[in-house]
Amino acid sequence: MEPDKGKYRMTKERYYTIGEIAKMYHLGVDTLRYYEEKGILEPIRGQNGYRYYDSQSIWRMNVITNLRNLGFSVPRIRDYFQNHTVETTQELLYEELGVIAEKINEWTNLQKMVQEQVRTIRQAQALEIGKVRSLELEPRKAFEIRKDYSTDEDMDLLMMQLLEQNHRKLYMIGNNRMASVMSENGDHALFESAVMFDEEGDIDIPGGTYLSVCYHGVTDSRRQADIIRAYASEHRIVLKPPFMDLMWIDVHISADPAEYISEVQVRAEWKQEK
Repeated sequence: MEPDKGKYRMTKERYYTIGEIAKMYHLGVDTLRYYEEKGILEPIRGQNGYRYYDSQSIWRMNVITNLRNLGFSVPRIRDYFQNHTVETTQELLYEELGVIAEKINEWTNLQKMVQEQVRTIRQAQALEIGKVRSLELEPRKAFEIRKDYSTDEDMDLLMMQLLEQNHRKLYMIGNNRMASVMSENGDHALFESAVMFDEEGDIDIPGGTYLSVCYHGVTDSRRQADIIRAYASEHRIVLKPPFMDLMWIDVHISADPAEYISEVQVRAEWKQEK
Protein backbone atom coordinates (compact mmCIF):
# COMPACT_ATOMS: atom_id res chain seq x y z
CA MET A 1 0.00 0.00 0.00
CA GLU A 2 1.37 3.45 -0.89
CA PRO A 3 1.27 6.61 1.25
CA ASP A 4 -1.87 8.69 1.45
CA LYS A 5 -1.91 10.54 -1.88
CA GLY A 6 -4.26 13.14 -0.39
CA LYS A 7 -1.51 14.39 1.90
CA TYR A 8 1.24 14.40 -0.69
CA ARG A 9 1.45 15.62 -4.26
CA MET A 10 0.31 13.15 -6.86
CA THR A 11 3.33 11.84 -8.77
CA LYS A 12 4.52 8.64 -10.28
CA GLU A 13 7.42 8.67 -7.83
CA ARG A 14 8.62 5.35 -6.52
CA TYR A 15 8.19 4.75 -2.80
CA TYR A 16 10.31 2.27 -0.86
CA THR A 17 9.51 0.31 2.28
CA ILE A 18 11.83 0.26 5.27
CA GLY A 19 12.90 -3.26 4.34
CA GLU A 20 13.83 -2.20 0.81
CA ILE A 21 15.86 0.76 2.08
CA ALA A 22 17.60 -1.44 4.65
CA LYS A 23 18.56 -3.92 1.93
CA MET A 24 19.62 -1.16 -0.47
CA TYR A 25 22.05 0.37 2.06
CA HIS A 26 23.03 -2.86 3.84
CA LEU A 27 21.67 -1.60 7.15
CA GLY A 28 19.39 -3.00 9.80
CA VAL A 29 15.88 -1.59 10.10
CA ASP A 30 16.79 -0.58 13.68
CA THR A 31 19.42 1.77 12.25
CA LEU A 32 16.85 3.42 10.00
CA ARG A 33 14.47 3.84 12.94
CA TYR A 34 17.36 5.36 14.92
CA TYR A 35 18.03 7.86 12.13
CA GLU A 36 14.34 8.77 12.17
CA GLU A 37 14.37 9.15 15.97
CA LYS A 38 17.37 11.51 15.72
CA GLY A 39 15.70 13.62 13.06
CA ILE A 40 17.98 12.98 10.10
CA LEU A 41 15.62 10.73 8.15
CA GLU A 42 11.95 11.56 7.65
CA PRO A 43 9.90 8.75 6.10
CA ILE A 44 6.34 9.26 4.96
CA ARG A 45 3.64 7.46 6.93
CA GLY A 46 1.04 5.58 4.88
CA GLN A 47 -2.59 5.12 5.85
CA ASN A 48 -1.60 1.73 7.22
CA GLY A 49 1.00 3.36 9.48
CA TYR A 50 3.91 1.88 7.54
CA ARG A 51 7.01 3.92 6.73
CA TYR A 52 7.65 4.82 3.09
CA TYR A 53 10.72 6.49 1.63
CA ASP A 54 10.77 8.75 -1.43
CA SER A 55 13.51 10.36 -3.57
CA GLN A 56 14.18 12.92 -0.82
CA SER A 57 14.79 10.03 1.57
CA ILE A 58 17.19 8.46 -0.93
CA TRP A 59 19.14 11.72 -1.16
CA ARG A 60 19.29 11.95 2.62
CA MET A 61 20.41 8.34 2.91
CA ASN A 62 23.20 8.94 0.40
CA VAL A 63 24.42 11.94 2.41
CA ILE A 64 24.07 10.07 5.71
CA THR A 65 25.95 7.04 4.38
CA ASN A 66 28.82 9.10 3.00
CA LEU A 67 29.19 11.18 6.16
CA ARG A 68 28.87 8.25 8.55
CA ASN A 69 31.54 6.37 6.57
CA LEU A 70 33.82 9.35 7.17
CA GLY A 71 33.06 9.33 10.88
CA PHE A 72 30.69 12.30 11.09
CA SER A 73 28.38 12.25 14.08
CA VAL A 74 24.61 12.05 13.85
CA PRO A 75 24.22 15.49 15.55
CA ARG A 76 26.56 17.05 12.95
CA ILE A 77 24.51 15.52 10.13
CA ARG A 78 21.28 16.74 11.73
CA ASP A 79 22.71 20.27 11.98
CA TYR A 80 23.47 20.19 8.27
CA PHE A 81 19.99 19.03 7.29
CA GLN A 82 18.40 21.66 9.53
CA ASN A 83 20.47 24.46 7.97
CA HIS A 84 20.86 23.30 4.39
CA THR A 85 22.21 26.13 2.20
CA VAL A 86 24.91 26.60 -0.42
CA GLU A 87 27.17 28.06 2.26
CA THR A 88 26.66 25.23 4.75
CA THR A 89 27.09 22.67 1.97
CA GLN A 90 30.45 24.21 1.06
CA GLU A 91 31.47 24.19 4.71
CA LEU A 92 30.53 20.55 4.98
CA LEU A 93 32.44 19.65 1.82
CA TYR A 94 35.58 21.31 3.21
CA GLU A 95 35.13 19.31 6.39
CA GLU A 96 34.85 16.15 4.31
CA LEU A 97 38.03 17.01 2.41
CA GLY A 98 39.89 17.43 5.70
CA VAL A 99 38.70 14.07 7.00
CA ILE A 100 39.52 12.39 3.68
CA ALA A 101 43.05 13.85 3.78
CA GLU A 102 43.54 12.42 7.28
CA LYS A 103 42.29 9.01 6.16
CA ILE A 104 44.56 9.04 3.10
CA ASN A 105 47.48 9.73 5.41
CA GLU A 106 46.42 6.91 7.75
CA TRP A 107 46.02 4.44 4.88
CA THR A 108 49.34 5.52 3.34
CA ASN A 109 51.10 4.88 6.65
CA LEU A 110 49.31 1.56 6.99
CA GLN A 111 50.36 0.61 3.46
CA LYS A 112 53.99 1.39 4.30
CA MET A 113 53.83 -0.75 7.44
CA VAL A 114 52.30 -3.70 5.61
CA GLN A 115 54.88 -3.40 2.84
CA GLU A 116 57.60 -3.36 5.49
CA GLN A 117 56.13 -6.49 7.07
CA VAL A 118 56.20 -8.28 3.71
CA ARG A 119 59.84 -7.26 3.18
CA THR A 120 60.75 -8.38 6.69
CA ILE A 121 59.28 -11.86 6.18
CA ARG A 122 61.08 -12.21 2.85
CA GLN A 123 64.36 -11.13 4.45
CA ALA A 124 63.82 -13.59 7.29
CA GLN A 125 63.26 -16.46 4.88
CA ALA A 126 66.58 -15.61 3.19
CA LEU A 127 68.60 -15.64 6.43
CA GLU A 128 71.27 -18.30 6.81
CA ILE A 129 70.41 -20.41 9.84
CA GLY A 130 73.00 -21.64 12.34
CA LYS A 131 76.01 -19.78 10.93
CA VAL A 132 77.79 -17.00 12.83
CA ARG A 133 78.17 -13.94 10.64
CA SER A 134 79.63 -10.47 11.03
CA LEU A 135 77.38 -7.43 10.51
CA GLU A 136 78.13 -3.74 10.23
CA LEU A 137 75.19 -1.96 11.82
CA GLU A 138 74.39 1.74 12.08
CA PRO A 139 73.57 3.22 15.52
CA ARG A 140 69.95 2.51 16.42
CA LYS A 141 67.39 4.35 18.51
CA ALA A 142 64.95 2.39 20.63
CA PHE A 143 62.35 2.51 23.35
CA GLU A 144 63.01 0.24 26.31
CA ILE A 145 61.21 -1.26 29.26
CA ARG A 146 63.54 -2.70 31.86
CA LYS A 147 61.93 -5.72 33.50
CA ASP A 148 63.12 -9.26 34.08
CA TYR A 149 61.25 -11.91 32.12
CA SER A 150 61.76 -15.28 30.48
CA THR A 151 58.77 -16.02 28.19
CA ASP A 152 57.50 -14.73 24.85
CA GLU A 153 54.16 -13.97 26.51
CA ASP A 154 55.89 -11.63 28.95
CA MET A 155 57.63 -9.93 26.03
CA ASP A 156 54.31 -9.39 24.24
CA LEU A 157 52.95 -7.61 27.32
CA LEU A 158 56.03 -5.39 27.53
CA MET A 159 55.81 -4.55 23.83
CA MET A 160 52.17 -3.53 24.25
CA GLN A 161 53.23 -1.27 27.11
CA LEU A 162 55.88 0.30 24.87
CA LEU A 163 53.31 0.92 22.15
CA GLU A 164 50.86 2.48 24.60
CA GLN A 165 53.44 4.62 26.39
CA ASN A 166 54.77 6.07 23.15
CA HIS A 167 51.43 6.24 21.30
CA ARG A 168 52.85 4.19 18.45
CA LYS A 169 50.56 2.60 15.88
CA LEU A 170 52.87 -0.23 14.89
CA TYR A 171 52.02 -3.78 13.95
CA MET A 172 53.71 -6.54 15.89
CA ILE A 173 53.36 -8.90 12.93
CA GLY A 174 56.41 -9.41 10.76
CA ASN A 175 58.42 -6.68 12.43
CA ASN A 176 62.06 -7.28 13.39
CA ARG A 177 62.11 -4.03 15.37
CA MET A 178 61.55 -5.88 18.63
CA ALA A 179 64.22 -7.56 20.72
CA SER A 180 64.83 -9.02 24.15
CA VAL A 181 68.01 -7.95 25.93
CA MET A 182 69.63 -10.94 27.58
CA SER A 183 70.54 -10.89 31.24
CA GLU A 184 74.23 -11.42 31.97
CA ASN A 185 73.35 -13.16 35.23
CA GLY A 186 72.84 -16.79 34.24
CA ASP A 187 71.01 -17.59 37.48
CA HIS A 188 68.51 -14.81 36.99
CA ALA A 189 65.73 -14.29 34.43
CA LEU A 190 66.65 -14.94 30.80
CA PHE A 191 66.00 -11.33 29.75
CA GLU A 192 66.45 -8.03 31.55
CA SER A 193 64.55 -5.69 29.21
CA ALA A 194 62.53 -5.42 26.02
CA VAL A 195 63.39 -2.90 23.31
CA MET A 196 61.55 -1.62 20.27
CA PHE A 197 63.75 -0.07 17.60
CA ASP A 198 62.33 3.25 16.47
CA GLU A 199 63.92 6.42 15.13
CA GLU A 200 62.09 8.40 17.83
CA GLY A 201 63.38 6.17 20.63
CA ASP A 202 64.91 7.61 23.79
CA ILE A 203 67.88 5.24 24.16
CA ASP A 204 70.88 4.73 21.87
CA ILE A 205 72.16 1.34 20.78
CA PRO A 206 75.72 1.68 19.47
CA GLY A 207 76.56 0.95 15.86
CA GLY A 208 79.60 -0.98 14.73
CA THR A 209 80.53 -4.59 14.17
CA TYR A 210 78.13 -7.21 15.51
CA LEU A 211 78.31 -10.98 15.57
CA SER A 212 75.03 -12.64 14.78
CA VAL A 213 73.52 -16.11 14.55
CA CYS A 214 70.00 -16.97 13.38
CA TYR A 215 68.03 -20.00 14.55
CA HIS A 216 64.72 -21.79 14.08
CA GLY A 217 62.26 -22.70 16.81
CA VAL A 218 61.34 -21.34 20.21
CA THR A 219 63.55 -19.12 22.34
CA ASP A 220 67.07 -20.59 22.44
CA SER A 221 68.99 -17.45 23.34
CA ARG A 222 71.53 -18.83 25.80
CA ARG A 223 72.68 -21.69 23.57
CA GLN A 224 72.98 -19.35 20.59
CA ALA A 225 74.94 -16.87 22.71
CA ASP A 226 77.31 -19.71 23.66
CA ILE A 227 77.81 -20.46 19.95
CA ILE A 228 78.81 -16.84 19.39
CA ARG A 229 81.13 -16.91 22.42
CA ALA A 230 82.89 -20.00 21.08
CA TYR A 231 83.27 -18.40 17.66
CA ALA A 232 84.62 -15.19 19.22
CA SER A 233 87.17 -17.12 21.30
CA GLU A 234 88.37 -19.03 18.25
CA HIS A 235 88.75 -15.88 16.14
CA ARG A 236 90.27 -13.60 18.84
CA ILE A 237 87.19 -11.40 19.04
CA VAL A 238 86.19 -9.41 22.12
CA LEU A 239 82.44 -9.34 22.74
CA LYS A 240 80.69 -6.28 24.12
CA PRO A 241 77.47 -7.55 25.77
CA PRO A 242 74.58 -7.40 26.22
CA PHE A 243 73.31 -9.97 23.76
CA MET A 244 70.02 -9.16 22.04
CA ASP A 245 67.54 -11.70 20.70
CA LEU A 246 65.58 -10.22 17.76
CA MET A 247 62.30 -11.69 16.54
CA TRP A 248 61.91 -12.17 12.80
CA ILE A 249 59.16 -14.78 12.54
CA ASP A 250 57.24 -15.88 15.63
CA VAL A 251 53.78 -16.91 16.80
CA HIS A 252 52.27 -13.75 15.31
CA ILE A 253 53.20 -14.98 11.83
CA SER A 254 53.09 -18.76 12.09
CA ALA A 255 51.52 -21.28 14.43
CA ASP A 256 54.31 -23.74 13.60
CA PRO A 257 57.34 -23.31 15.93
CA ALA A 258 59.51 -24.93 13.27
CA GLU A 259 58.98 -21.81 11.14
CA TYR A 260 60.02 -19.36 13.87
CA ILE A 261 63.20 -17.41 13.14
CA SER A 262 65.13 -15.38 15.71
CA GLU A 263 68.54 -13.73 15.66
CA VAL A 264 71.00 -13.26 18.51
CA GLN A 265 73.28 -10.23 18.12
CA VAL A 266 76.15 -8.85 20.19
CA ARG A 267 78.62 -6.05 19.52
CA ALA A 268 82.19 -7.19 18.90
CA GLU A 269 85.76 -5.94 18.47
CA TRP A 270 88.78 -7.78 17.07
CA LYS A 271 91.70 -8.10 19.47
CA GLN A 272 94.70 -6.01 18.56
CA GLU A 273 97.87 -7.91 17.71
CA LYS A 274 100.72 -7.20 20.16
